[in-house]
Amino acid sequence: MAYVRPDLPRQVFTDAAGRPIPYGHRWDHLDGPPEAAYSVAEHPERFAPLHDVADALVAHLAATYAVEVATVGPRDLRGPAADRALRAARLTPSSPDAAPLTVVRTDLPGVVVEAGALLVEPFPVCGCDACDDPLERVVEDLEETVGAVVTGSLHEWVRGGRLGRQFWVGHALSVPGGTRSGEGRRSGPRAQLLAARERLAALPGGRWQPWARAAADA
Repeated sequence: MAYVRPDLPRQVFTDAAGRPIPYGHRWDHLDGPPEAAYSVAEHPERFAPLHDVADALVAHLAATYAVEVATVGPRDLRGPAADRALRAARLTPSSPDAAPLTVVRTDLPGVVVEAGALLVEPFPVCGCDACDDPLERVVEDLEETVGAVVTGSLHEWVRGGRLGRQFWVGHALSVPGGTRSGEGRRSGPRAQLLAARERLAALPGGRWQPWARAAADA
């Protein structure tokens, strides 16, 4: 079953003067967004089609790969999406060395992806007017992130934590056109970070493996 992106609606949103807002290019004529734009999300509803994309991705993965799909509640989520979750589907691959994936629909509206041991990625990242994210780019980022998890292109690591030292948590996602990565200090919970470090150390080469295809699709 090939993944087919749902049709994205043609969206036109206007400012207070009735002029169409050119999302993605809103601040091109300035040195940067005005300070006030960082605390405003004038039209968050423009991200609503992300929920349709999330549904299509989950349906595609469930039909194509050897996975178990379960609906999970806020208590089963590891990130801040728990407070804004509307629906969440967890996909657990048949291979224990393939990264599990949870797709969360949030009330922004938006989508949060939880994958592997610790990765949490929101789409959009922020949604404020200053960020000026166009819907199409956010959809592409979501699709690429899910694709990287499925193809075994997610690498995570946990460093430190010994003798009272701080933990450093990082990840790298190989996506078309390059690599998206990040690393930062993480304060806890300590037991979760220690368990994640042990789990990641047991992976072949320290990396998550590709998902196995369903028998009929192999």
